[in-house]
Amino acid sequence: MSAPVLLACSAAALCLGLPVLAASGSLEAKHRAANAADAAALAAADAANGWINSEATPCELAEQVAVASGASVAGCSVDPAGTGVRVLVRTGAPIVAEARAYAAAESSAWNEINPVSDNGWAWPSNARGVTQGFHDGMAIDLAVDGQRTLYAPFDGVVVRAGPDGAGMPEACRSQPSWWRGQNYTVLIRHEYEGRVVYSSHNHIVPTSPEQWGIFPGKKVVAGQPVAQAGMSGCTSGLHTHFTLSSKPVNAYPDLNPYKYLGPP
Repeated sequence: MSAPVLLACSAAALCLGLPVLAASGSLEAKHRAANAADAAALAAADAANGWINSEATPCELAEQVAVASGASVAGCSVDPAGTGVRVLVRTGAPIVAEARAYAAAESSAWNEINPVSDNGWAWPSNARGVTQGFHDGMAIDLAVDGQRTLYAPFDGVVVRAGPDGAGMPEACRSQPSWWRGQNYTVLIRHEYEGRVVYSSHNHIVPTSPEQWGIFPGKKVVAGQPVAQAGMSGCTSGLHTHFTLSSKPVNAYPDLNPYKYLGPP
């Protein structure tokens, strides 16, 4: 009686072993695809930002890296801000992995893009101009041009990057055509001269913080890109509604931004 039992157990082991081996191979393929996608996306992001000198386009470079890893690129796109790359890598049907990468410069590199003043503060937009002075407390509207890039005004930590949930303000109740839907903001916590200060950009393009690799908890430095000016919230035109406050809010701020940023 023992022999048939042993044979049965042996057969069961073989039958169980085949799926285990297949699952192991599938997991290995997934890991290989993920690693290839990460490497390809990082190389492409570095190329998109000029950190790699290459005659190939970012997506062509991603393909070269993927091929070197025994994979191929199934899809590749550079975000509108030109800072990040999304790559889909295939190691064999149906194994596909996705990776997103952003090239992050050192603080000195950001400073070359947007110089920081002697007190450590940087102008928050890519056009040094004001389209509207103090309103809604001490908020100011800053002009933008070109790619409409918005910057962190000082070293800090991102508190919010997304919708503020505030709803329609009074200004848009009297001017309904200005209402573009939910306002998207980037709110940053700074420590300066022994006090906590909060800055915010408003009316930003909803997806732009993600394109710059910005999310709550992210540490940023003065002059680092954090968003792109858009038309979210209550606005009649492109600009950033900029605030500096002693509280973690993006409306009706109580601090004069010129005391920190200097004149436009």
